[in-house]
Amino acid sequence: MDNSHQIIGYIVFSIAVIFFLDILTPLGLIVGILYFIPLFFTVYLKWKDAPSLITIISILLIFAGFFLSPRDFPGITILFAFINRLFLSFMMIIGAFFISSYTQIQEDLRMNEERYRSLSEWSPDAIVVLREGKILYTNAAGLNLFGAEEREKIIGQNILDLVDPADRENVKKRIDQTMLGARMILERMGISRMNGTVVQVLASTGKITWDGGPAIQIHLMENPNR
Repeated sequence: MDNSHQIIGYIVFSIAVIFFLDILTPLGLIVGILYFIPLFFTVYLKWKDAPSLITIISILLIFAGFFLSPRDFPGITILFAFINRLFLSFMMIIGAFFISSYTQIQEDLRMNEERYRSLSEWSPDAIVVLREGKILYTNAAGLNLFGAEEREKIIGQNILDLVDPADRENVKKRIDQTMLGARMILERMGISRMNGTVVQVLASTGKITWDGGPAIQIHLMENPNR
């Protein structure tokens, strides 16, 4: 569910509150740090220019607050307060750069995963993605291999529950080794289909990134020598 409007609401509200506190505080030396709060909120927005825009707005308000804040702060000169706001603005620019880089990396990962899903759907061989042994995804060929009519009957199941009991220990060891970075090949692996029959497959495993976290891909192909 897209909650962009809610996040924008949080940003606008927090900026308004922070600016109000800024102009009530003598020269806003402490309150200025709070301007990072709305900047951090932009991590949750899909708009790539959001960090830059919020940074520009915040810097304008930071210097507007400099002229509107009370100046009866003991021991603090106007020059020091101005330099402090310059430094704060510089740090916000750096923060916006890192947030933009982070969100771009996340967007690239999401696009790569979408392309992977699209390509895997056309694969004639079964592809299964696991995390902590549970199935996160399988393509159409995987549904056919397992004899399932709907993905809901497969997603969330432990892969070992769909493996022939005679092969479970070996498969578990290979999955553990894959999570350590190894690429494994199983020349024989029995799959228990939904109707109770067992089909022998060739399997290869590899570690991938899925939905932003580590996962295992298993490529399954019916064994012609079964």
